[in-house]
Amino acid sequence: MSAPPKRLWWRLDDVLPLAEHALTAPEHRITGQQVLAKAATRPALIWDSEPSGDWISSNGVPIWYDEDGRPRRVQARTWRHTPTDTIGTPGQPEGGTGFLRLNRRYRDPHRRSLINLLHHGAKQHWFALDPAALDTADGLQVLDHRDDIAPPEATWSPAIVTADEVFELEYPALVADDYTALGGVLARFDYPTAREIAHDLDRIRDGDMPGEHPVITWNTDAAVISWDTDDGNTTRLVEADRVSPDADGRYSLGAYLWPWRTINQEPADVIELP
Repeated sequence: MSAPPKRLWWRLDDVLPLAEHALTAPEHRITGQQVLAKAATRPALIWDSEPSGDWISSNGVPIWYDEDGRPRRVQARTWRHTPTDTIGTPGQPEGGTGFLRLNRRYRDPHRRSLINLLHHGAKQHWFALDPAALDTADGLQVLDHRDDIAPPEATWSPAIVTADEVFELEYPALVADDYTALGGVLARFDYPTAREIAHDLDRIRDGDMPGEHPVITWNTDAAVISWDTDDGNTTRLVEADRVSPDADGRYSLGAYLWPWRTINQEPADVIELP
């Protein structure tokens, strides 16, 4: 069985709106996490660790409801180990750790409140939570890249992969044996292949609708993944992720952003995070 990861990862653009909701709400609901933390009622993000995954929501009232009538919450993006049907979650040390107060101040002048951390890193891409370090400045971080894609003990095998986001073109990669994410495989590419993917996207995406396919550019040795957005007046590129080479010099392009599949794997019907 795979060892659980040390950190959980959420997309920052999923988390920040929930933080803003909690911060500006006129009232706040009392949650089990708050009771266990013995905390006063304050604006907070609520972290739930469940068998189905890890979730973040707002404690603001009026409650933010999704179109399906359920309270809005976002799921951490992690792997699934298919032989054991386990997911990558370190779990909560205790229920009270799930009360993530947004405006808590610290004696350490270099340690920001959570809301200031989120605002300061608003142009970054990932919100990382380390349950074992929540009493330190490293417990909650905002980062422009995700540096743990699969468990350290994962084995990797060569495969040919494709994805809708790359026009179903096929590329050689290493894939993590028995691990899935977003319904697809976790893939790593050598530098020439990563450059080829970027070149192919640039070459054949002319005529795309905004946001239909990604754009990959380069900042020194980091691959920068962006998407076109159209506000009705102008189209501009919005950066979504940065991928640096790992210790083996490989790039996990699109990991936890879109599903790669091996060429003998059927496309998933729906890839949707709750």
